[in-house]
Amino acid sequence: MKKSIIAISLTSLFLVACNKSETPKDDHSTPPAVTTEATSEPMIDHEHTAENSLDWNGTYKGVLPCADCEGIETKLELNSDKTFELEETYLGKGDGKAFESKGNFKFDSNNTSIIELDKAGDSRKYFVAEGYLKALDLEGNEITGALADKYQLKKEAE
Repeated sequence: MKKSIIAISLTSLFLVACNKSETPKDDHSTPPAVTTEATSEPMIDHEHTAENSLDWNGTYKGVLPCADCEGIETKLELNSDKTFELEETYLGKGDGKAFESKGNFKFDSNNTSIIELDKAGDSRKYFVAEGYLKALDLEGNEITGALADKYQLKKEAE
């Protein structure tokens, strides 16, 4: 009888000891990691960019605003090898002959939705969207004001 009481006591002690060593799985026991340092850098999704997610190559046309003419009829062709051909005709000014330039462009490393033409294209910047380009100022900022919606070049159907 003493042996059975000792065996039951040891078994109970063993079960209680095993049960206590296990930590409870409680979501509240470990607080989530909190970073106290704020970051001003935008999160960039390098997997889904305008370059690899949009059908950006093609011909874009439109009439951009002009300070001293009726408008600038613009045709910008973006090739898949990252070359461009730009044709601009100043409406209501001069002989109506188009200015042409050819060169290379690159996608901006800080904002992958922006392309920048090389010096042949006066380092102009455009926001690449689905079906259109939006001309930006020289710093890459969106042009605002009454004519803001006039700075778009629409992509031609292929």
